[in-house]
Amino acid sequence: MTIKKYITLALTALTLAGCASDDANNSLTEDRLPLTFETSLSGSRTVTRAIGNQFEANDELLCYVRHISSSNLSTDKNYQEVSTYKKMVTINKNGEPTVKQYWDDYSDSNNDLRTKNHALQSFYGYCYNGGTPSPALVEATGVLGWTTAVDQTADGAMKANDLLWSAAQEPVTYQHAKEGRSGLTIPYTHAMSKFTIVVVAGEGFKADDLNATTVTLDGMNLKGTFTAPTAKVEATGTTTVKMFANAASTTTDNKPCRAYEAVVVPTTALSLDKHLATISDVDGNDYEIHLTNNILSDWATGIDNDASKSGYNYKLTVTLNKQAISVVASLAGWTDVSATGTGEINFAADVTSIDKSNSAALKNGDSFSLWMTTDLANIGSVATTAEYNGSKFVNSPAIYWPNGSDNFYFRALAKKTIEHALGAVTSANVSQGTDLLWATTAAHTGTEAGGSTTHDYAEGAAINPRTGDVPLTFRHVMSNVVINLTTSSDASAVDLTGAKITLTNLYNDGSIDIASGDITHGSAKAAKAVKEATDYDLIMIPQTIDDNSKLIITLTDGTTYSLQLNKCTDKTDGTTLIADWKSGNMYTYTITLKKEEVSFRALIQEWTKNPGSGNATLDWD
Repeated sequence: MTIKKYITLALTALTLAGCASDDANNSLTEDRLPLTFETSLSGSRTVTRAIGNQFEANDELLCYVRHISSSNLSTDKNYQEVSTYKKMVTINKNGEPTVKQYWDDYSDSNNDLRTKNHALQSFYGYCYNGGTPSPALVEATGVLGWTTAVDQTADGAMKANDLLWSAAQEPVTYQHAKEGRSGLTIPYTHAMSKFTIVVVAGEGFKADDLNATTVTLDGMNLKGTFTAPTAKVEATGTTTVKMFANAASTTTDNKPCRAYEAVVVPTTALSLDKHLATISDVDGNDYEIHLTNNILSDWATGIDNDASKSGYNYKLTVTLNKQAISVVASLAGWTDVSATGTGEINFAADVTSIDKSNSAALKNGDSFSLWMTTDLANIGSVATTAEYNGSKFVNSPAIYWPNGSDNFYFRALAKKTIEHALGAVTSANVSQGTDLLWATTAAHTGTEAGGSTTHDYAEGAAINPRTGDVPLTFRHVMSNVVINLTTSSDASAVDLTGAKITLTNLYNDGSIDIASGDITHGSAKAAKAVKEATDYDLIMIPQTIDDNSKLIITLTDGTTYSLQLNKCTDKTDGTTLIADWKSGNMYTYTITLKKEEVSFRALIQEWTKNPGSGNATLDWD
């Protein structure tokens, strides 16, 4: 885009005194020929002004105009300067020189611009945009010093650091101008390099996560010596640069984004793996940008000898995605279940000792609720529900590692039903009859940041961010009570058909501590926690059994027997009383009923059936 302003100096009626080389048709009363300027912010490539592709009202354009000559303007570019006739012209905000200019101002009878091979030239131009050169401009050579502002975050700071320049232009003869074809043309371009980094908050981020985000460029040139006539820059020193943050917006697909901009001294090194910038505080996370082959390839036209060039805007769009969390879940005593996931941000710390495959026993719709926290004292609400889709568990909603450093605890709840091995549970309330499963992270070996140092994680410990799976182990947290009724095969046998059981004076509800998996029973016992049941496989609240808790057996003929539960002994030693039902344990009571005699046996086991026997005294009712 080229934006032009034609600046024509006002005509003043003056009488020309004897100019020997005036054209024959000139009269002594001819008006002086005004010197016109054509200024533009343009170039053969697209450039981006700090505040747009246009001059601002308070921009002051400097143009060094000189009278030159050579043996042949067309072929001899070794121009000789007429030292008497050269000056710096300042063009103000209204598009006019602060001092009116005429061709005759640069000519006399001894050095006449109307003479063949004499002309005016725009030797160079600058526009400071509010900044101040240091060292100051040397007018005769067009050399000045300019320093990259290290903090461009304030409104207007980047504009003040944006230096414009114009190189030496082709000379313009008096005749050429007199015929109305042109005055002096001064195309301004950017002397600086510009960097624009557009940060897009992608998967896992919210709309306001870029509110506090800052971007800092690294390894930028600090000082430059600019020679406008030849468009050369020599740089010294490097620095970091805090970029200006534009207002947050959204992409075409409605993702939050924000553009960051800064201008710097050109010839900044741009080579493979260079640390270009640091993006800080995107929802508490920091990211580093290193130059890749793809980035350098896209910027190829603006790179010369592995360095930036004047007038180029190096734009980079960075989409940040949080690492999604996937889980491996195993059920105590059952087959292992695994889920895999991939992410955009890689963590060196990954699981190294878990390698499971999906179980054929899982069904579509199997699910569990998952909690994640950095503080077990404040477990919070459910983070996600993981549901099996036939090949892996899918989190809804998706959850992410918020950063690459904070370790997290993971806990899960589910229940076993006839239809599903796992069914998501969101409440901490528990009740008799529900086979509740609680999960924590399994003990495993991982690697520390950098991937070289291994680390052993204990069961339930907070684990580090990773691209691999979170290994979960589910276990039963209720007590499984199984009643087996038997009788003899002789004349003392009784008819067990339709026999019913009742359990008295027991807790039938409570709550689970999601952080620890411990169950606390309710405040009151039920007089008949199980009443005349014909299903003898029971899920009960873990609890201490007192003297009032009994097993009552009622036959169809009305005969009733009762057994004081805490008088049962463990088969393993025959003397230890089973006075507690503990979380995750299965208790099998095998009771043999005979006419006039009843014996029984009881055992405790880890949710896996093992045979056992015991002794107790039955009371007749």
